[in-house]
Amino acid sequence: MNSDIPTYAQRALQAILMVSIGFLAYSIADLCAKVLQLHYSIYQVLSVSSFSAFTITFVWLLKQHGVGALVPKNIKLHLIRALVIAGAAYFFVKSLHLLPLADFYGISFLMPFLGMILSIVFLKESVGWHRWGATAVGFLGVIVLAGPQFDTIGEGVVCAALGALCGATNMILLRKIGGNEPLPLYGIYPFAAIFLFNISSLLWTGSFEMFRMEDLPYFMIHGPIIVLAVTASSLGFAHAPETAVVAPFQYTQAVWGVLFGWWFFDTLPTQSTWAGLFLIVAAGLYMVWREYLHRHSKI
Repeated sequence: MNSDIPTYAQRALQAILMVSIGFLAYSIADLCAKVLQLHYSIYQVLSVSSFSAFTITFVWLLKQHGVGALVPKNIKLHLIRALVIAGAAYFFVKSLHLLPLADFYGISFLMPFLGMILSIVFLKESVGWHRWGATAVGFLGVIVLAGPQFDTIGEGVVCAALGALCGATNMILLRKIGGNEPLPLYGIYPFAAIFLFNISSLLWTGSFEMFRMEDLPYFMIHGPIIVLAVTASSLGFAHAPETAVVAPFQYTQAVWGVLFGWWFFDTLPTQSTWAGLFLIVAAGLYMVWREYLHRHSKI
């Protein structure tokens, strides 16, 4: 046996480390977006961050793969995905402005359940009653989380849910595209679409504000941290021995949401938020566990 070949446990630990870094980076990016929207429009925030992220991935792709890699064979799917992610970015960042971080993550965790429903419609996958039951519990969790306070956070909940729908659509498109493209290519078209939409909206609305010195660190971090988030989480999922090994670590974002909300905004989740989060996370973990059982024992 070749001792240089990583064992299952080594591959799992490496993948868990990568996705944990990725989801922490996503949480930091969410924090930056929430802080910046205290003084700037969503269009200005996304214009700056997407331009920075696009520049990084563009240079990366040209340096490693050359100009020919900019036009893949399945470019139509890449363009559709770019529009979908531009929508996800807008809805998610808008909801971050309206919701406490913990509530935001609770709603955004609908993504795997919506992805399951879309996979049935577009990929013709069969789903058993266990996963349908977990989906129902996940949606119940959203109702519990948002119900008592919907009058005050209703728009934020709707935006987060629409962002989750766009995110789930992105999951389906990624499965259609496949994992054989150069890694930076997965970011170039979405970042370009986000920039073009938001810079046009910024110029149209005239909502530009002069940059404040104290906000520059958040602007400087926002774009690169998104690139790190996309890269680390993609590598983690790609190199994991099984998706079920790393999928549960998405829920670490709920922990970061609670900590960041308490530290930066002096807010803690309400009882309904805790209850809704518990139902959503429990349902998601159950789906992962059932998938693991199905793969290993064909239940």
